[in-house]
Amino acid sequence: MAFRLEIAPSVTLAIDEPIAQGLLDQLLAQGLRGSGSSPPMVSAPEVLADDHALWNDHSGGSGHSSQEWGLGDEERAEVFYAGVSGKAKVLLDLFIDRPGRRLSTDEIRRLAPNVFGSDHSIAGSLNGLRKLKEASGRRYPFYWWKGTRARYAMKPSVAALFEQARTCVGA
Repeated sequence: MAFRLEIAPSVTLAIDEPIAQGLLDQLLAQGLRGSGSSPPMVSAPEVLADDHALWNDHSGGSGHSSQEWGLGDEERAEVFYAGVSGKAKVLLDLFIDRPGRRLSTDEIRRLAPNVFGSDHSIAGSLNGLRKLKEASGRRYPFYWWKGTRARYAMKPSVAALFEQARTCVGA
């Protein structure tokens, strides 16, 4: 989908969705707000709370059917995170830094330029997490949804757990 922005009279800029989302992220980070009682000029990305129904509608299959990460899993999360490397670590960090936000493969490639060349490289990078998942006795710490562009996300509570693990591991 392309967005058209009128920059000045007779000057229109057409941009694709990932670039538009990047501009939105930057504007929101700089405190973009609506005036008075009017809503912001643009909407913030959807953030799913831990109890949102979409978490139950994931496409994750058997790798996502074990016990969810939670309280008491701090040490497990540290061991898991310490074992992650390469492109999988880039993805895990993206999920940790954007708790509850579903990231499309286009957004992932925009957020990590020159890391992923295709949707398949994103999915393939996560294959190496299977052994860590099995050793942890937990499900994968992220969810994914099939679609024209797959989407990935990490529950806010799981992201907080892994943020703590990342700090403890020193990465």
